[in-house]
Amino acid sequence: MAESKVPGVMAFDMDVRAEEKPDFAVLTFENWPYPEEVLTYGDLVLRGRKLARALEKQGIGRGDIFSVVMRNHPELVVSMYAATALGAVMVAIDPRSKGGKLIHQISNSNSKGVIFAAEFMEAVEAVLHEIPDVKSLGAVYRDDFGVPVSAKHPNLNEILAGPEVQGFTPDVHRMGDPFMIIYTSGTTGDPKGVRQRQNRLLAYAGLGRMMWQYKPEDCLYTGLSLTHSHAQGVTLIPALYLGVPAVVSRRFTKSRIWDICRAYRCTSFGLLGGMMMGIYSEPQRPDDGDNPVQVVVSAGTPRPIWEAFEGRFNVRIHEFYGATEGTFVHKPPGEGPVGSFGRSLEDQ
Repeated sequence: MAESKVPGVMAFDMDVRAEEKPDFAVLTFENWPYPEEVLTYGDLVLRGRKLARALEKQGIGRGDIFSVVMRNHPELVVSMYAATALGAVMVAIDPRSKGGKLIHQISNSNSKGVIFAAEFMEAVEAVLHEIPDVKSLGAVYRDDFGVPVSAKHPNLNEILAGPEVQGFTPDVHRMGDPFMIIYTSGTTGDPKGVRQRQNRLLAYAGLGRMMWQYKPEDCLYTGLSLTHSHAQGVTLIPALYLGVPAVVSRRFTKSRIWDICRAYRCTSFGLLGGMMMGIYSEPQRPDDGDNPVQVVVSAGTPRPIWEAFEGRFNVRIHEFYGATEGTFVHKPPGEGPVGSFGRSLEDQ
């Protein structure tokens, strides 16, 4: 087995996965009613290197910060690869951010540029007008966005479809390097940026193996934004690091979630508590309990529907609480009282 040049640095870890299983479809982006997009390890590395070289030409290097504004698309994960290959820092912005909140995150993080999905072009162009020192690093176009290609922005579709480029070699990369900034929700004031370090990726992979107990034969699912710590820690990073396939929807859907899980044979998905209530409030169907899902990894399950949700959908709930800025507690299925989010790892 090949060894990562710098274990814990995503780009180099994915290089190893691509050498071992280049054609493994690790992520499937479910875009109903539009065609799905599949990202193999080989795809991730090839596209990540192209994007990294393109960013390098635009002046993004070690320690530089850039923002990404898009829903769940392959390019978001490719941007993570590019950031870690360069030793740069990516700001994962919730795609619901707009106006002053969007301006604040890009400005407060000291981003030098922004990568965005063309559906947010108007909002991003307003930011670029407001903060002229920030430049456009690339726009992602999709047919369903209905946005014509603009010469004002580098076309990320063309960049990623371009010729292969040389990979990166580690120079001063370290596991302790910052690689991402995630902003809090801002419910008590302006959103606050929390720096994530490379070593958090290995911690997420460890959670997948030891806490969520994912196995190679599993298939994970999420409709949560990949800019959120929940989707990264419960689904995205464990899938990438453990070689467990995952299905990602562009956005959360309470009405189609069981149909998606049946279609892709998903065995686990992640939720926030309010979403669970939305799913439970959907009209009952005779086949509610006939699905491949075994465990729902939830943060904030409403106590009044906890047991009823498990019974109706024939699943078990693995409850946890984890803040972006730290703290992790969890309650495995069948342990502790219903309504509890469990104990810290140190107490187990």
